Amino acid sequence: MKKTVAAIMTSIFLISATSTALAERQYLNYASYKKGVEHGDVKVIQQALKRDGVFNNSHLTTYFGAITERAVIQFQRKYGLTADGIIGKSTMEKMESLGLFTYGNLSLKVYKKGMSHSDIKTVQEALRDIGTFKGNELTTYFGPTTERAVKDFQRKYGLHADGVVGESTIKKMKNLGLVTDNIGNTQKILGHLTLGVYKKGVSHPEVKTIQQVLKQCGTFNEGSFTTYYGPVTERAVESFQRKYGLAVDGIAGGSTLEKMKSLGFITYSVSRGTAKRKYGEYLDWWKHVRKMLVRNKTVMTVKDVRTSLKFRVKVTAGTNHADVETLSKNDTSIMKKIWGGFSWERRPVLVYLNGRTIAASMTAMPHAGVESKAAGKMVSNRSAGYGYGYNYDFVKGNRMEGHVDIHFRNSRRHKDNKKDSRHQAAIKVAAGKK
Repeated sequence: MKKTVAAIMTSIFLISATSTALAERQYLNYASYKKGVEHGDVKVIQQALKRDGVFNNSHLTTYFGAITERAVIQFQRKYGLTADGIIGKSTMEKMESLGLFTYGNLSLKVYKKGMSHSDIKTVQEALRDIGTFKGNELTTYFGPTTERAVKDFQRKYGLHADGVVGESTIKKMKNLGLVTDNIGNTQKILGHLTLGVYKKGVSHPEVKTIQQVLKQCGTFNEGSFTTYYGPVTERAVESFQRKYGLAVDGIAGGSTLEKMKSLGFITYSVSRGTAKRKYGEYLDWWKHVRKMLVRNKTVMTVKDVRTSLKFRVKVTAGTNHADVETLSKNDTSIMKKIWGGFSWERRPVLVYLNGRTIAASMTAMPHAGVESKAAGKMVSNRSAGYGYGYNYDFVKGNRMEGHVDIHFRNSRRHKDNKKDSRHQAAIKVAAGKK
């Protein structure tokens, strides 16, 4: 009887809420989802909520029940949305902007032990998200660790556990919202790109190619193509970046070009000499940098100006400046080597993001987090004497509790909304202005 009622409710919902799929949405088929709905998309929604930390069930279902509704309400409250428990336009857009629906695209039919391919990072990230990949670092090599993780994934979902990512495994990953695929793509390559970055104001013949790619992806609607990268192209790039869960800055740089390449639209090769800079761009936090970052999605490489040592961080919080966490134990070790341990010392650094080199200043004192507790919960005894409050420790297993600060031009402290003069001085050093 319960299943019959659910089925009736589903039918009524799908007819009344929308009878046509949303063509502009890549991941979900309908305009809204609410309690009582039974549909394959509910698994994708639950997986997105799980990535954000508000859905804790290990088993994903096609039924939108009370547990999913509570998770949706928690998500909506977390991001200042109307907490009605319904996945509607504003909630979908927030999930998309956070990159919660999918991690990446797969272009081959089979991945197996011994292979080297850029897509393998996407496979590993999907497996890590579902809990079977335990490696500290994502790589382009399909080794024993990846094979074991694939077998565990296959057993978990009742697939033939051969350790090979083939048709049935890719299909399951797609159904769970972990990946998209571009298998067997026979579309024509639209062009070859040679610059590292294309942005508003640039005039170059290859801008036409970028506009053609954007038109194929449904974000560029003009009837003709030009060699000028103006506001129309910038907005189309922003829409493309939102569609594929990238940092939204309107600049066709590293990650955006890689996505266009993985979709099979372009080839490109950039001269290494054009990508290196002795100093960083002196970019304003409020006007430029903040718009380039997506919380719990953006990964950046940091280079210490004095030692030239590099490590990776993920942006996990921050409004007045960027709050970041090291990606792995090794990254934490390198950071500590630079600072001589955890430290509040302000040091000039270069931040590599989307093909750009940006001047910044960083401290290396983890604070406001507890490694052993769930991220996003209210906890006691947070690191660096922060006491009771929100747990800002999202990256587990990196031997660092909480996050550290990266400041950019005109960024401010959280505690008093004022500029930190020592940070601003270090940023000028990184920009070659002092």
